[in-house]
Amino acid sequence: MGFWIAAVFGFIAMVVITFLLKDPYPLYASLIGPLCGGFIAGIILGEGAGEGAKVGFISGIFGALLVSVIIIFTGIALFGILGAVVGALLDLVILIFATFIFGILGLVGGGIGGVFRRK
Repeated sequence: MGFWIAAVFGFIAMVVITFLLKDPYPLYASLIGPLCGGFIAGIILGEGAGEGAKVGFISGIFGALLVSVIIIFTGIALFGILGAVVGALLDLVILIFATFIFGILGLVGGGIGGVFRRK
């Protein structure tokens, strides 16, 4: 399959897994989701560990961007313009850490998934 199709499927898997695990395992859901999403993206792409790691990293970046958008829209919905400003400032810090954490976990998961399915 194509690179971007695998990245989108990994992102969707990441969101679904995180959503399903948020109640029983709230501390680990944000870590397991990107790892499993990257793994699924690496398996779908199926071109080895290097390409699997790349597609897992892109899936993790998509997940970090989704977190960023949710924070800004929540700030706007709850507090108006002031919430948007505070959300944007908070979002800058969170986006840096979320991009790093989600990207690295997706990269590791994608590399492992790419090893399991080679062409």
